[in-house]
Amino acid sequence: MGKVVIILDDTEEIHLVTKKVLESLELKVICCYNADELVTQILANIHDLALVLLDIYMPDKNGFTVMQQVKDRFQKRKFKIVFFTSIKEKKYILQGMSLKADGYIIKPFKVDEFKEKIQQLLKPAPLF
Repeated sequence: MGKVVIILDDTEEIHLVTKKVLESLELKVICCYNADELVTQILANIHDLALVLLDIYMPDKNGFTVMQQVKDRFQKRKFKIVFFTSIKEKKYILQGMSLKADGYIIKPFKVDEFKEKIQQLLKPAPLF
């Protein structure tokens, strides 16, 4: 397993289900429950990190705040950041996109659609 995906979510069930799906794509998955743990894991896995999935509703900091902190700290990041949440309201999606997120995935997800989105996100950028 080469590429690393980190999930920031405070729900054990989400970690278990999402991890199983991502591992079926031969990805290494790390689960975090708070923003401090996320930063520690980003630093530990920075060379292989491909994607961070951020929940918005978190007990310590919301996902929008975490997104801004990660962007500020890792300005030259090569990994993508995607909001991974049950929030479907357009204003939240627009807020996430205004922070320059690489995507917005709504939970619960259909496994096939989720896999397809993840694979698209992990494709290398075109050279032209």
